[in-house]
Amino acid sequence: MNLKTATQQAIILRITVLSMDIETRLQQVATVINQIDDPKVPRNIRRQAKEACEQWLLNKAKKLDVRIAMSQSKLEELYEDPNIPPEFGTLILMINTELEKILTEVL
Repeated sequence: MNLKTATQQAIILRITVLSMDIETRLQQVATVINQIDDPKVPRNIRRQAKEACEQWLLNKAKKLDVRIAMSQSKLEELYEDPNIPPEFGTLILMINTELEKILTEVL
């Protein structure tokens, strides 16, 4: 194995590890999003949070940066809903902050 091949394999391995790490973090974020599934939260907000998680964040058929950005957008819409309880609004802001960190790493 020459140096060029070894370097290419190291880069591929690093990308794979980084990708797994990001997917793990996105799964953790999805777990936090599922905390919005609480009786104190209006049904429409719970449904939309679940949809943002399933249709965007965890949908591996879409590009990673699009998944993260669209999830942020959908969650931002929920944050702006006047019916969301304050503690869940704060939770959404925290989730969006983490998604922004992950998106910065991806780009």
